[in-house]
Amino acid sequence: MNTFDGSVQAGPFGIRVNCVTPETILTAGNRARIPAARQAALADWHPLKRPGTPQDVAAATAFLASDDATWITGVVLDVAGGAVLA
Repeated sequence: MNTFDGSVQAGPFGIRVNCVTPETILTAGNRARIPAARQAALADWHPLKRPGTPQDVAAATAFLASDDATWITGVVLDVAGGAVLA
């Protein structure tokens, strides 16, 4: 099932179905596992020129769960610093 199918099935019950797809996120674990030079290269590869953070993903998720997004369903939100454009 994809987000569109899920939103069609769940929408009549007032349930919104969305998907957040983060790129490489610089979590504490990734910060420890990925060498500093590779972290810099990953940041440079992204159009926003910085790594993603857990806060970036949390903010996108919080928005989709908020009352500000009550008319949003069936979407895939790339939290990827523009990497999907590259």
